[in-house]
Amino acid sequence: MSGLTPDAAPTISQAGADAASPASPAASGARLPFIEDDYGRALSEARARGLPLFIDAWATWCHSCLSMRSYVLSDPSLQPLSNRFVWLALDTERAENAPAVTRLGVKVLPTLFVVDPASERTRVAHEGSLTARELARLLESDEAGAGGTTPEATATRVASLAASRRLAECVTTGAEEAPRMPPGTAVADVLRSAIGCATELPDQAPERARLPELVASGERVVSDASQPILADDRSDLYDYLVDALHRLGRDDEAKRLAGAWATLLEDQAARAATPAARAVFDAHRVLAYEALGDPARALPMLQQSERDFPGDYNPPARLGKVLLDLKRDDEAIAALQRALARAYGPRKLRLWSLEADAFMAKGDKAGARRALQSALDFAASVPLTGAYPSLRDAIAERLAAL
Repeated sequence: MSGLTPDAAPTISQAGADAASPASPAASGARLPFIEDDYGRALSEARARGLPLFIDAWATWCHSCLSMRSYVLSDPSLQPLSNRFVWLALDTERAENAPAVTRLGVKVLPTLFVVDPASERTRVAHEGSLTARELARLLESDEAGAGGTTPEATATRVASLAASRRLAECVTTGAEEAPRMPPGTAVADVLRSAIGCATELPDQAPERARLPELVASGERVVSDASQPILADDRSDLYDYLVDALHRLGRDDEAKRLAGAWATLLEDQAARAATPAARAVFDAHRVLAYEALGDPARALPMLQQSERDFPGDYNPPARLGKVLLDLKRDDEAIAALQRALARAYGPRKLRLWSLEADAFMAKGDKAGARRALQSALDFAASVPLTGAYPSLRDAIAERLAAL
């Protein structure tokens, strides 16, 4: 699951996007009849046809969103549902979608909604990704009006505890529920939430002592190839586990697990049917290579993605971050400027912030100030949803400090 905070990845088609974009229908193999970035049209069609409105709220930098597009929403097994909903994809970075994004209350990406078109009441709001089978079950349960406790409801409850900063309760609930849950995406979601809560607790908190227990449960899930979860979600859990092991002072184990993480991602990328499906794993491969202390290992992959998708800002954005880590500051600035030339929407704030980091790394305060001022000028001209107002404020404070 990706947060709505800016953090980078590659679109189903979008107005003005490059034809070779990783999420174009040709690239992703999309089969469901999505309407792109037109809430009004989709709502009108849903009302006219008397069908519920399915909404995929996503962003191009969100690796989980890209995973859903390449591996779930394009799955032929969902084709029987195609005439039972009107399908809408909303790129949350686009200014024209800001009113709908605000109305829906999008906080996490991806979020999958089912909306009653007559009242515009949200019937389903699922935060995060699902397998095709889990998504079909979720939609069929909504149509049937099914209730009761489901694994997804448990994952939502633990995530809500994390979001409301009830960290101790989040850890306790996650540690107690995870062993009882059936295999699937929800157990990985519960473990991620609980591990994240545990790492935020002070060392002396009694609940933090359950972190090793949660890590052991997480390792069992990621190492079990029979777990019916997307590779991207398995990778996300690896990320949390590696961080938790470092926090526990178990650095050798963290590096061992990072090696297994990188191997998983490289295997998935090698087996991907399309460049778009391969690029789903770019963001996490960068993280895995950083965890191994070898960020340069990401360079060929990112260079290939930039060649494959010349209109997408994410490969050069990630390339800029890796080059900055390698202290190749001028090359990092060049890559980030390529990304900025292709980017749109409030994601650009994050890119200017990284550009300022690169200028500061080479001792160019004037360049850093220009980058931060460009970010603030742009922020004043576009709607800021989700966590972007906080990012804008942090940039303003940083500029003031310079």
